[in-house]
Amino acid sequence: MILDEPHLIQFFLHLKNELGLPLQIEDYKLLQKVWGIESLRPQNYDELKTRCQQLWGKTQKDQKKIGEAFDKDIKPIFEREIQTAITEKQSSNPSNFSQSSQTDLPTETQPQNISKQNGFIQENIDIDTKVVTAIPQPKKPQQKYILNDEYFPLSRVQLVQGWRSLRKSLRRGKEDEVDIPGTVKRICQENIVELVYYPSRENQAELLLLIDQSDSMIPFYTIAERLVKTAEGIFKSCQVFYFRNSPRNALFHDPELLEKESLDKILIKLHSTKTQVLIFSDGGATEIIPSEVRVELIQKFVVSLESTVQQIVWLNPLPEKDWFGTSAEKISSLVPMFPFSVLGWQEILQMLKGKTSGTFQSATMARPEIIVDDESSNALEDVLERESENNRHEEAIEILYDFADDFPAYLNLAFHGAFPLAITPDLLYYLRENFVADLPWIAVPDLLLSRLFESIGGKLYQMDSGVRHLLLKALKIRFGNDRLNELSEALLVYLQQGLEESIADAEELGENPDWIALGYTKPTELAKQLAQKLEKSLTSKNENKIKTASLVATFAEPLAELEFQPLLKLARGLARQGRGYEEGAQEIFEQLPVELNIEGVKLKVPGKRGIPLETFPFETVTVNPKGEIIHRETKQARYLTENIGKTTLEMVYIPGGSFTMGSPETEKDSYDDEKPQHPVTIKPFLMGKYPVTQAQWKAVAALPQINRELDPDPSKFKGDDRPVEMVSWDDAVEFCHRLSQYSHKTYRLPSEAEWEYACRAATITPFHFGETITTDLANYDGNNTYGQGPKGIYRQKTTPVGSFKVANAFGLYDMHGNVWEWCADHWYSNYELAPNDETIWLSSDEISNRLLRGGSWGLNPRYCRAAFRSNRDAGDRGDYLGFRVVCLAAWTL
Repeated sequence: MILDEPHLIQFFLHLKNELGLPLQIEDYKLLQKVWGIESLRPQNYDELKTRCQQLWGKTQKDQKKIGEAFDKDIKPIFEREIQTAITEKQSSNPSNFSQSSQTDLPTETQPQNISKQNGFIQENIDIDTKVVTAIPQPKKPQQKYILNDEYFPLSRVQLVQGWRSLRKSLRRGKEDEVDIPGTVKRICQENIVELVYYPSRENQAELLLLIDQSDSMIPFYTIAERLVKTAEGIFKSCQVFYFRNSPRNALFHDPELLEKESLDKILIKLHSTKTQVLIFSDGGATEIIPSEVRVELIQKFVVSLESTVQQIVWLNPLPEKDWFGTSAEKISSLVPMFPFSVLGWQEILQMLKGKTSGTFQSATMARPEIIVDDESSNALEDVLERESENNRHEEAIEILYDFADDFPAYLNLAFHGAFPLAITPDLLYYLRENFVADLPWIAVPDLLLSRLFESIGGKLYQMDSGVRHLLLKALKIRFGNDRLNELSEALLVYLQQGLEESIADAEELGENPDWIALGYTKPTELAKQLAQKLEKSLTSKNENKIKTASLVATFAEPLAELEFQPLLKLARGLARQGRGYEEGAQEIFEQLPVELNIEGVKLKVPGKRGIPLETFPFETVTVNPKGEIIHRETKQARYLTENIGKTTLEMVYIPGGSFTMGSPETEKDSYDDEKPQHPVTIKPFLMGKYPVTQAQWKAVAALPQINRELDPDPSKFKGDDRPVEMVSWDDAVEFCHRLSQYSHKTYRLPSEAEWEYACRAATITPFHFGETITTDLANYDGNNTYGQGPKGIYRQKTTPVGSFKVANAFGLYDMHGNVWEWCADHWYSNYELAPNDETIWLSSDEISNRLLRGGSWGLNPRYCRAAFRSNRDAGDRGDYLGFRVVCLAAWTL
């Protein structure tokens, strides 16, 4: 990182979260980039304030907010630290930064001039004129998130003290140390004032540290590093070698196992009365089936070592209970083995001092009992039950059921560990410390060694995308959107101000933590930001195309659920194109329209042309308050014909525009859930001329299944040209998935705003016909009336689509009555927080009911109004429930 400044990070988060400025992590990175350009780097308080306003303030109002907050929050800290720097300069004492207050710990001395790596350059300060030419490094403030790496049973201090207790000091060599008692005795006895000397003490203890680098030891790499670092400088000789699974005829000098040395050469250098050996390995305790080969190799190695060293002990990072029935249990009979705990460490030290027999007499070192969080278990159970019919997640569901059975108390840690795109043991410890602190430290390696995670090289782990997706959905149910946002903030703090030993950078753990939260709180906003990034890569170099496509693919699960498959397809095509596989790329591009419109971001698909639209004539009517037709007009509209087997689907072009959504207070029989009225702007789209018919349903139901089975003939009122009914919201969504895959276009249910905009067709009356409705124009319960309209026919069943021969001004038929039409949105009881565009309005409660519009053949006409809203469970079916679809394909007019 170029900049590692805690005060500025806290200030940035304050602007973002408390003052509500529209900031993303990229905005913070802009400040980092500025620090890397010498000519732009701030050199004093005013320049820093100006840079923050320029980079983070999108408007003059925002810049003013930033300036006021900067003076309030940063200036006092700045002045305090400047005074501290002045005082330190006067005293001319260098600043020492120690890792601990313990006097026996090694310390690091840092010069008073602060390193340029953080962009803070401490130059000479003119005390007389009080001229400040740079910003000093402030002390770390109290953090909302704990940055602590002392999460093991043994601290650095305990390890250092333990190693020091093994030192063996002998007086030998040149006599250069004053013997005070001897000098005093000589003066008293011989009356000779002359110093007596004796040889200084020399540490004779030697340590051979052997560290296992097998995959199962990756979660314990920090412990291994600390064993090495705390032993350095304490022994006369401290040799560190590495091996994988079992030491053999050679050991390695480096953790990467590249530089090898034969065991014979190593043994020659050891001393039978001075060398102590500590082996750090799990000994195969994580393996289900004991390895006889491993045990034999260990036995052979120990035999070759025993005659050349003083003592051999084995430190196992796993609790003793985990050894039973594994290779570790058999190895423990060959070498004294102790668990990584305070008691185990004490036993090791005693054995290396020759004070015990090596038999570990303590009680079994098992994991402590942990209370299972029933709410987390229920949240995961809900998600898995709802996803049980999703073939894409079959393996992920199996993994999560098994994990929940084996580690029910670890579910919360699994939820939080699923948040980063990739994770290291250090980062998982950090998440545990801040969000699941009641779990023992061993929960982290347990989780990393479970089926949930897979090692992807170095110290990085990753989850299967399906597993990760389901865990994050469960986390959202258990803790809500706020926890996702907190995780985003915590990850930002970790990446910008992380522990010194962390090796992961921002791109490895997720380019933008905010995007992960957006995927499960505001997925449409995520799609928009990813589309913007993808747009830039369309004309960029191949490596950028591959990198961006890979980034988009990491969010495939939440994007696919919201019908953003075209965005994912485009990313896959660009990945192929970036790798030089042009033919494969064009194969994918051919499945897409000429242009994608992803939340207002228009993406031109390489090598594609628009689909031409045809025109058709239709008739509209207007009625007076009594339902009498007072005006007829013939219009034309454009449409797209989708061929599906032996039938077709006609999709009408709906031009973009603005309208007032909801009903006014003066509208007869209006309801509170239709209010408040609010302006909405809609982009152009295609919508079915009619509700989906039974013929169209049968054709699509015969297509390959995506997520669920479809009844090919569910309707009660039979007829190929009648609207299909007895279909649930889930059924309708599956219809759209199959049609999208078949047609290579994006089909989905309309958003509620799109439906009402299309129904009204620029009218403001309760019905697009006018102030009332009649059974000559629509199919509803004619025993009831609306306003001054007349009674009419009650047909008690559906009618063939378009049978009334009149459409609205857009060319859509049967928008009032016949069958209820499913919309994509969740149900909200009013429009208080409704979007002002065509966005599908979703809640955090994924089991919330879904929207219905348009009324049906069996209802009072007031329920058929353009503004009327209803809802049902997504799994409900009825002979009054149907739907129509919208299409997002690109076209040419």
